[in-house]
Amino acid sequence: MHALICISNRSFKRRGLAMQGSHDQVWRQVSQEIARAQGYAAAEALQPEHTPLSALGLDSLKLIEIVYELETFYQLDVDEERLAELNRVGDLIDLIVTALAVTDDPSPAGGTHGTHL
Repeated sequence: MHALICISNRSFKRRGLAMQGSHDQVWRQVSQEIARAQGYAAAEALQPEHTPLSALGLDSLKLIEIVYELETFYQLDVDEERLAELNRVGDLIDLIVTALAVTDDPSPAGGTHGTHL
């Protein structure tokens, strides 16, 4: 699966935000957003990242809401057409981690200027 991710110019210009792209940190943020969207008392109630999104009762509208919150938190623009390809919580985490890795790449091919994967 190849994900198309558009990164805005405002993404991660501040020092130290590369750490926000760590897999564990993204897992925590995704867990919190799913818990909030589904009304769970705590993110800890969620299963490991291999859990199918459908098993959590997430419909397409809830998924869009969760992705919007993650885009806002991480200052990313994710192509919503790619959401149909997400099957597991881990797929969503991988999408965000990959987008963050691209924004942290200082090379001309990476960076923050409308990068596409």
